[in-house]
Amino acid sequence: MTLGWIGAHGGEGITGGQAVRAQAVWIDLDVAFPLPPDHRRRVVADGLDLTGRVPGMLKRWVRGSRGEWYGVVWVPISDGAGDIRLTLDDHLVPAAALRPRLPPAPGG
Repeated sequence: MTLGWIGAHGGEGITGGQAVRAQAVWIDLDVAFPLPPDHRRRVVADGLDLTGRVPGMLKRWVRGSRGEWYGVVWVPISDGAGDIRLTLDDHLVPAAALRPRLPPAPGG
């Protein structure tokens, strides 16, 4: 997996509290909120749906003390029925859970 897009745009906002222009991203909730291997799955209809890929906004990158990267994101979270139940703002997400959300290709 390449994380070459981390700190793109001239390196602005790579670390610290410098806000940069928000970037549209896809957030893989399965990576951001992993379940333990022995978790017994069950359906909770009004529970938060923390699975799959959802759109969000990357506000800045920060670096962990062990060298790992995290994105500070804004992301709406839906319930099992698809209704937005919660909006996470300034939430820390591992870089592996983030991908750029590119505009559609022209004519496609």
